[in-house]
Amino acid sequence: MLREERKSLKIKAVLFDLGGTLVKTWNPEDTFQRVLHSLKISRSYEQVREALAKTNAEFDAEGYNLLYGKIPYKEFWSRWDSLVLKNLGIPDDEKLGIAIQDRWFDYAECSLYSDVEETLFELKKMNLKVGLVSTAYEEDIDAILKRAKIRREQFDVIVGANTLKKTKPHPDVFKYALAELKVKPEEAVFIGDAIDADYEGSEKMGLKALLIQREESSADKKLGVRTIIDLREVFNFIN
Repeated sequence: MLREERKSLKIKAVLFDLGGTLVKTWNPEDTFQRVLHSLKISRSYEQVREALAKTNAEFDAEGYNLLYGKIPYKEFWSRWDSLVLKNLGIPDDEKLGIAIQDRWFDYAECSLYSDVEETLFELKKMNLKVGLVSTAYEEDIDAILKRAKIRREQFDVIVGANTLKKTKPHPDVFKYALAELKVKPEEAVFIGDAIDADYEGSEKMGLKALLIQREESSADKKLGVRTIIDLREVFNFIN
């Protein structure tokens, strides 16, 4: 019975997470240190690591992380950069914060995984719709795609943290993407590397969820979770 149901299911769209799924993203400590160095400011890797950890803890304590995606991009990251500088003992000024934002993607590593281009090409060849649903701000998504050399036009819908001012696993994020693609939940596959935001979030909405674990680990496996180690394995679920 299950085999018959699977054969009758026609997949019309495949949606992807971005970081850790399509693109290998930067190490924040290393990137922040490199940006500071470009501004003639010297701090050790350990100092930067401690400052970022302290900033994140303070953001959590103040409830500021809850505003992620809900307030403008520059406002959120200006506050973040300002607090990191304070925790590094660096006198903050507006120009310095702007300089950090402007230079970030000059030093942030964003490399495309080797299986991405072929997978996207084959999906389009099959006339399937392709979506991108990320927890990053839309501005960061654009910068990451440009840095990784992926054309925005390769996606039929792109959803970021500030698109709806909500992030995965909120149901509205998946509902919006599906509505834009004009497909039903059972007609879509979602691939991501986060068990809660990506896999469980999309699965609860009725999508066929796949968890990508590029470095396969038995310790990470959960009973009943569909895992893949290469994006090209998606064709096993849609053919």
